[in-house]
Amino acid sequence: MLKSAVLWRKRFGIDELLGVDLGLPELEKVVFYRGTDREGHPVYYNVWRIQLLERSIWEQLDFSPSGICSMVQITDLKYSPPMLGKDHGVTHQALALLQDNYLEFVAKKVFINVPWWYLATNKVMSLFLTQRTKSKIIFYSPDRSAETLFRYVAPEQVPVRFGGLYKEDDTEFSASNAVTELTVKPSSKETVEVPATEGSTVVWPWQLQGRRPGKVVLAMDTRASKKKKLLLYRFRVKSTAAEPAA
Repeated sequence: MLKSAVLWRKRFGIDELLGVDLGLPELEKVVFYRGTDREGHPVYYNVWRIQLLERSIWEQLDFSPSGICSMVQITDLKYSPPMLGKDHGVTHQALALLQDNYLEFVAKKVFINVPWWYLATNKVMSLFLTQRTKSKIIFYSPDRSAETLFRYVAPEQVPVRFGGLYKEDDTEFSASNAVTELTVKPSSKETVEVPATEGSTVVWPWQLQGRRPGKVVLAMDTRASKKKKLLLYRFRVKSTAAEPAA
């Protein structure tokens, strides 16, 4: 396997590929690495791009005896077309490429927002993969993608477009600010208390997973005061839905 991988790297020109400028800056919006998983592996979100994979190996992995030397890959299939004919062969070729040349660098390969037809064709493709490869590849349908992704990557590390709370250039929060997860049972409500002292400003982001909308209720408790209070408030609701990849 190692010999085949070395021959493939020479044939594909991997070393030269690292220095190539593809001239497509828009790809950075759909193929990028961001944060780490719960075990410290670098995480990158992609639609199969060998150059980024190579760069992440050189820039993100630590090959020292105690370092993290493998990564977690997240592939979003939300806007993928039906996999028929030629597309089926391309996807099988991509999985075979991972198995033959990059398997030891990949701790987990997670497919999210997987359409029903992909789950069906995956049963056929899995026949061509080794058991070791299959143990590293995970598929999840749209209604389970975000919740399942959080098993491997903390919500504060997951970009907003994938259901997490990470935002570029966020001036209020960073990945070091841990996110609290709360499970709300069907037909019920939960209360989250946030202390607010005099002269303070409270800022909070939140994400409700699932297909039904939710709401935030702010309760002002003045039972400890003997005077009436004037409450001023305003709000805006902004969509965080991701645009489909071009």
